Amino acid sequence: MSSNAERHSRAALMDIYKAEKSWDGWNSDAVAIVNDLVNILLQAINSQEPSVWHPSILPLFPDLSTKYLASAMASACQKLEQLEHKITMMNRQIDRMQTAAESLIKLLPPEGSTAVFVEPLVLGSLMRYADLGQRACDAYRDAVKKRTEHIDELRRTIQGFETTDALTDRLDSDMQLVKLSSWLHSPGLKSALLLGPTSTLTLSDFDDMLKFELGIEEI
Repeated sequence: MSSNAERHSRAALMDIYKAEKSWDGWNSDAVAIVNDLVNILLQAINSQEPSVWHPSILPLFPDLSTKYLASAMASACQKLEQLEHKITMMNRQIDRMQTAAESLIKLLPPEGSTAVFVEPLVLGSLMRYADLGQRACDAYRDAVKKRTEHIDELRRTIQGFETTDALTDRLDSDMQLVKLSSWLHSPGLKSALLLGPTSTLTLSDFDDMLKFELGIEEI
């Protein structure tokens, strides 16, 4: 029983570890896309200012601004679709972590069992790892929520161009840089406290625990 529990528990920890790595990969892909999308929208907004175009160009091409905007919006919609796909894949990795964490609990003997059970992991019980795994999922969900809120803002900007009020709700370029930085660096994610303010155990510490249990020396 203990050998079986050890094998399955390490498989579950490996699933959590791989899902975290995959989440990081999908996020890295999303960073490039959201950066492109923000640039497209900022340029589209600027294109509506008469001063952007040379005075001699618009008389020759009176629909230039309109055509540019239509092309920009087509590109923006494509980027938005790609970005939403990345978010879907990131959520799938969280679901994978959740499933793996829940599988650890299933390895415990049924309640009332008199069978001898030896905890198979070194740095904590199955229940502890299951709890930490689920709390790690919460930290990743919070990170995805912040990204989704930014995507919603960009979507509203695209929709705004379909009305005459397109320029009333501008994107602030400085604030967009801050938000793009959050996608890239995920501030607060790895330092998230998994056990509340009374504990110093962070998501980064949990990652180290996983690597120790799995014999992984480097990321």
